[in-house]
Amino acid sequence: MSDDSIDIRFEKRTLPNGLRVVVHEDRSDPLVAVQVAYHVGSAREEPGRTGFAHLFEHMLFQGSAHVPEGGHFKAIHSAGGSLNGTTSLDRTVYYETLPQNHLELALWLESDRMGFLLPAMTQAKLDNQRDVVMNERRQNYDNRPYGRVAETLAALLFPASHPYHSLPIGSMEDIGAATLEDVAAFFRRWYGPNNATLCVAGDVRPARAFELVEKWFGALPPGPAVEALAPVNSGFASERRAVLADRVALPQLSLCWSGAPQFSADAAALELLAMVLSQNKSAVLDRDLMVETTLARAVGASHWAAELAGRFDITVRASPGVTTAELEDRVRGLLASLFAKGVDDRQLSRMKTRCEADVVRSLETVAGRAASLAEFDLFTGDPGYQRRELERLRAVTAEHVRDVLGRYLLAKPAAVLCCVPEEDGAGRAGTAAARPIAAAASPSSPPSAPVQATPVRADSAPTHGEPDRTRAPDPEPIPEPTLPEVRLCATAQGARAALVRFSRSPWASASLSLPMGRRAESKSETGLASLTAALLSEGTRRHSTLEFTDRLEALGASFAVGAGDDEVILSLAVLERSLDAALELLFEAALEPRFAPEDLERTLTQRRTAIAARGEHPRRWRRGLSRACSTGIRPWAGAR
Repeated sequence: MSDDSIDIRFEKRTLPNGLRVVVHEDRSDPLVAVQVAYHVGSAREEPGRTGFAHLFEHMLFQGSAHVPEGGHFKAIHSAGGSLNGTTSLDRTVYYETLPQNHLELALWLESDRMGFLLPAMTQAKLDNQRDVVMNERRQNYDNRPYGRVAETLAALLFPASHPYHSLPIGSMEDIGAATLEDVAAFFRRWYGPNNATLCVAGDVRPARAFELVEKWFGALPPGPAVEALAPVNSGFASERRAVLADRVALPQLSLCWSGAPQFSADAAALELLAMVLSQNKSAVLDRDLMVETTLARAVGASHWAAELAGRFDITVRASPGVTTAELEDRVRGLLASLFAKGVDDRQLSRMKTRCEADVVRSLETVAGRAASLAEFDLFTGDPGYQRRELERLRAVTAEHVRDVLGRYLLAKPAAVLCCVPEEDGAGRAGTAAARPIAAAASPSSPPSAPVQATPVRADSAPTHGEPDRTRAPDPEPIPEPTLPEVRLCATAQGARAALVRFSRSPWASASLSLPMGRRAESKSETGLASLTAALLSEGTRRHSTLEFTDRLEALGASFAVGAGDDEVILSLAVLERSLDAALELLFEAALEPRFAPEDLERTLTQRRTAIAARGEHPRRWRRGLSRACSTGIRPWAGAR
């Protein structure tokens, strides 16, 4: 892959108040993406104030001095756009994608909440969003199967003094105890323009974008100076183990080690090691635990490199009758064996291609490019730093991957967590219990009292040299859309095809539709279409499951098969340079499926296990019941 394929052209300026502004021009579609990234996440929270960064993300959608409550969503949706926000350990991001004639609307909204949020903040809004965040925690952590694993592991791996000891969701106690002044102080400390990067990407002239940014953000005063935090390791010297009893059907083993911080050479090698261990069916753990045996229902390995530290995780969910002790012995044996044999150069090359393909795909949309530019600028000062990250990945050798396996996983102690069904973990020593859920503290402020004091003018009248913030800016004329040309053709055998040219990135995708969906099933054949779809991805007559997987990875291709009501769809996404070879595999999968007995038996075993454990996911069970009611098919048909 050439470096040009991941090169995002941009211009960057810094306003006198410290706001870093990045503009990327792409006139392909009449769309613009706006991203505001603040260099604050849960790592910047104080003890007893966990969850503030995430809570504050919610508060920024509750209106500001010149935007009514709910006005942010209403304005963007009315313009035909989409928006959201996200909080991580080290940053908080707010983003919109909308028609390019509404760019100024997005900048007005973002600048108003950056400079004029506090006058509109009330106790009622805080109470409302605190309830929302608490409910989010209940749904995604406290009451979700395996939901408490992530925070239990973080607490095991990082001591209480470490910034990564708590997840961004925070604790119920701290969220419930948050006062209006606590939240206001958090805003004043971290939400200044000098602690943010603003990216505008899409159908806009850079000169015009900088002009509008200066208009709406230029007069906002900077906040307090923000000092960089130095990387800090977890620092524990001996193995830590815990058992977490939860409402789950199957035991799950998690092994977690200290990793490397972001943008380091070791971080790149650890990322590739995780892919070698569990990227696909031919990876070390997946092949041994799920293909050659059925010891595990699910396997995963990952290294996330954050600003202050890294973390390497291996997670294995047991099949029925398999214990976490058996899985741990097997996993540690596989790690030792990989270290002894070394990493295969061809497999490493395939994983590098996969990494590059993932990057190219992430840059396919204007929103993806805006996210990349803003995030890399926030952490490195260079919006185009992603190219250097890929260079670092390309430079990793098989020996380096073997080296980090030895230094980080085999030579260091692990945090080991076994999540087991409640009846198995009851009364067991070392069980990691859930934190008690505390009720929200009673607010002492009057329900409608706004926070006073803000470094920016809060009155409704514009000052000299400032834009009129009392009303949304008028949109520019609606641009004429340019629709792509669709070419239709048919093969000699009668198959119909459509082709659309895409030139924004070196990426291609294809879908093949076969008329064999769920509607063709009889009552006694429930699930047959889905089962057939699953087997279509298990190799071909010419290539075994592992060979088929490896060939796709070597091309940087993603392949999936899914069954709908009326059709089975084979989907392919691949680097453009490899499209011809990838299409050959797509047609081979459709026309020459392997359908091997051993693949069928393995897939059936996995599906029976999934059916037995589907009570862990009430939403999926509810969807199944709804479909059963509409079709008259018993939801448990074929489950035995």
